Amino acid sequence: MSRYKEIFIRNYFISRGWKLEREGNLFGYFSPPKNIGLPNDYLLELPKMSKNQKGFDNYIERLIQDLIFALPTESNEEDLKILFSKENSILKYRIFDADSSDGTISFQKHIDSLENFKKVLSQAVIFTATNKPIFGDAKYEVEGYLNRCRALQTEKGSYVTRLEIPNDTIYTAFSKIETEDINDKLFDTLEYLEENIFNAKIKMDITENYLQDISPILNYELFNSIKNIYTKSHINNLEYQLSSHNRIRKIETERVQKSIPYFTKYLRDVKKLLLEVVPLEAIGYIKRLSSSSPLHSTKNEVTIDADVSGNTETIKIILRSDEYIEAIEAHKNEWPIRIKGKAQQNKTMLTIKELEEFDIIKK
Repeated sequence: MSRYKEIFIRNYFISRGWKLEREGNLFGYFSPPKNIGLPNDYLLELPKMSKNQKGFDNYIERLIQDLIFALPTESNEEDLKILFSKENSILKYRIFDADSSDGTISFQKHIDSLENFKKVLSQAVIFTATNKPIFGDAKYEVEGYLNRCRALQTEKGSYVTRLEIPNDTIYTAFSKIETEDINDKLFDTLEYLEENIFNAKIKMDITENYLQDISPILNYELFNSIKNIYTKSHINNLEYQLSSHNRIRKIETERVQKSIPYFTKYLRDVKKLLLEVVPLEAIGYIKRLSSSSPLHSTKNEVTIDADVSGNTETIKIILRSDEYIEAIEAHKNEWPIRIKGKAQQNKTMLTIKELEEFDIIKK
């Protein structure tokens, strides 16, 4: 079986602006887009698959080498071999700050950027799987997606990190999602933030109507994780690129640090409003019990630690006396508890102001 797929190769060139000029028995002849600097009369010969599969693969290998030589800024050998042979995508992020212009990066900055980009990908999965603007839960979908991502060799050009991401379906016991939808959701969100936060002409008025208008790309945790890749990794300029055999998307964000104060305030206002309209549902373990009179007090405080949208959150709830007695038993036996209710953001934790559900999950 041939390593390379004729349809993938043709789709690659057509999606990047090449035009089919004529068909022959053995080849299709494609003219290049005008912006890549090739002669006006240049025609690229793409072979058609034949019974001679080895000959076809050898021709494509030579074609890849020719493309790298002719278009060094457009092509990468490893990328082309993947895109010409698999139904996969290549996801890159390129840091082009002054201190990484030679293609190197400080070790700590590299580790921080990887960890924060992993969180960006995880939140994109959660948003796609749940379609919730905040407090989504998709642990198994995140694991399935990240397990399908493969790290590729780094690429010089400031500092480039590259991942291979299959375009397939993730199945879990609860749902299925398409990885292509995850990639689209991520890049739609990046485009929105680049235009409306990093290059904002006006400041948005955060209202319920505004949240409704941007609901297709609104996810607080995804927005916040994108902010963190700049703030926690100390990055100012970052380019994202998504390539497959049938499309390419590229977003360049520059001088982002100047926009971080506005972005921080924007996120704070968005979260405050979302907390008023979206109930928090979480499962966690009791961290602390606090009551001076469990049988009679109306202020039986319980603090729990819970995983909320991939992050550990501390949550305070107020329980009735009978519920508090149950909470003591759950704490003693290390049973998880499930809660649901309207939350309020405090400095160090979330507080449930309107508790709608409280259940003990006995192991």
